[in-house]
Amino acid sequence: MPKPMTTEQFFALARKRSPRTAAKIDAAIHKACAAELTVVCCDSAGFSRKTHEHGIIEFMDNMVKCHDGLEKIVHRMGGVTLSNKADNLMLTFEEPAPAVACAIEMHRWLKRRNKPLPDFKKYNICVGIHHGHLLRFADDAYGAAVNVAFKLGEDVAGKDELIVSGQVNDLLKGQYRTDYSKHVTIGGTTFDVYKVKYR
Repeated sequence: MPKPMTTEQFFALARKRSPRTAAKIDAAIHKACAAELTVVCCDSAGFSRKTHEHGIIEFMDNMVKCHDGLEKIVHRMGGVTLSNKADNLMLTFEEPAPAVACAIEMHRWLKRRNKPLPDFKKYNICVGIHHGHLLRFADDAYGAAVNVAFKLGEDVAGKDELIVSGQVNDLLKGQYRTDYSKHVTIGGTTFDVYKVKYR
């Protein structure tokens, strides 16, 4: 697969796109960036409460140090940290199983780290995982797979939870214990979602 273009290069192409050039530009973008990947969205839990109680600098200091530790786990387990904007991490994996294994290890690492700490120093995440087609740039990704993963991680998963879409649950083929949670509508499409059980 060719080296993905940067988002800056993509936006430069998009500005040149017209009815006359659309087919050629779209083909170039798909050749360089189209992929089918597993997307993991990690969102912090308790952001608003902790920033109100202890200030944004205290929260961000804690977040950065935790993200450094979490990203080491991602790298060790074969994933890529594609974005770490605000209090989110967006990760990509080739397949769902290693993505789920990584998310479980991230939760466990935080649990061990948090155990001796006061509440304001604890850091927890909510995780959503989806698998599908996207445009994978060198520094970001766009597409339905990203949108669904972020919806699951930011809006569906609770503190310390790991939520996967029905598509991911099917691809896991029983490798992990999951419980059906509910169905959600994202962008007009309904998805069954499952909670991964771990200790």
